[in-house]
Amino acid sequence: MMKLVVAYIRLLAFFAFTAIWMPIVMLAIVLVPGSFVYYQVAAPWITGLLKLFGATVVPHGLEKLRFDREYVILSNHRSQLDPPAIASLLLPRVTRWVAKKELRRVPILGQALQMSGQIFIDRGDPSAAVEELSRHTRDRGVIICFFPEGHRSSTYKLLPFKKGGAAFAISAGLPVVPVAISGSEIALPNHSIVSSPATIHVAFGDPIETSGMTADDRVALTERVRDEIQRMLQELDPHPQPVAAPKPAAAAA
Repeated sequence: MMKLVVAYIRLLAFFAFTAIWMPIVMLAIVLVPGSFVYYQVAAPWITGLLKLFGATVVPHGLEKLRFDREYVILSNHRSQLDPPAIASLLLPRVTRWVAKKELRRVPILGQALQMSGQIFIDRGDPSAAVEELSRHTRDRGVIICFFPEGHRSSTYKLLPFKKGGAAFAISAGLPVVPVAISGSEIALPNHSIVSSPATIHVAFGDPIETSGMTADDRVALTERVRDEIQRMLQELDPHPQPVAAPKPAAAAA
């Protein structure tokens, strides 16, 4: 019971924190348009969010990235804390995320995400998603992040990867960085508000250059990235415990 009470307090604190901080971020966007000043303002929200949920982020292989280069990150996805965990390690570099369009509807947060240039796609309309992604292939000065599974996994098993992230990287001519995340599913499980203090491990693989690749290579690149993420997860989760499936509802009498 106490754990549930604490979880609700954390959730309320998150909404209050976001309601206060996001308008400040949006104001920075308006006052200094076309710059990344807003991200300096957003940085305390990113790190504060993790502290609020009691999450400690530990990097592995971050030294493989050059901070004077742009990358496309492809990562597994277990929790809503995955984006701030990755973003916190890349600060002060600016990250942009490819997200489902439904996030636009979230009060305040959705508006701030849209104003800050996050990439919203319609997962039910592949052609529209491709068109939206193509608009960002010339984005520079930012790191573009994808969750190629499409949505959060409720188990330790990787879901099939969509090819959009690899196709985007090839089209933009940017190297791909495989990223594996473990522990976020403990800090804030999928489809749950019950959070627990936990350590989130984020492993960065070797960047994969895409120069010379064509659209025909997107399948092979996707599989290569998935295999690398799977390998890193096996190191981070040497003895993963299966996540309990939700109990079926009692049959009606």
